[in-house]
Parts: sequence; C-alpha cells; structure tokens
Amino acid sequence: MTDPAIADPDQPDPAFDTFTSRLIRREALRRAAMELATTTPAGLESALARISAEVTADAVQAKVGLAKKD
Repeated sequence: MTDPAIADPDQPDPAFDTFTSRLIRREALRRAAMELATTTPAGLESALARISAEVTADAVQAKVGLAKKD
C-alpha cells in the first residue's frame, strides 16, 4: 500500500512547474542581461538577430506541431 500523503511521481505538479519555470526564466534573463551589458553595438545587433531567429523558429515549430495534430 502507498501512503496517501506521498505525491504520485507520475502526476504533474503545477506548483513545482510554475516555480521551476520562473527560475529558468530568471536565469535566462540574467544571462541575457550579462551578455548584452558587455557587448558592442555590432554584437548587440547580432544577438538581437539571433534571438529573433530563435523566436521565429520556435513559433514556426509550434504552428507546424498544431497543424500536425489536426
């Protein structure tokens, strides 16, 4: 028998997911700020272009994933 006080490890934990998402975002923002604070104008342009390309690729991938579900 299992103890009902112990959470089922196979069930998602929304509080844990929210907490870890915030920590991951905070770390990503910290790293981005560090990178942008020490870059030249040309480096900044390159970093913004890279970020834009990554965001666009993520959006396309998400859209393709949704289209495949239908």
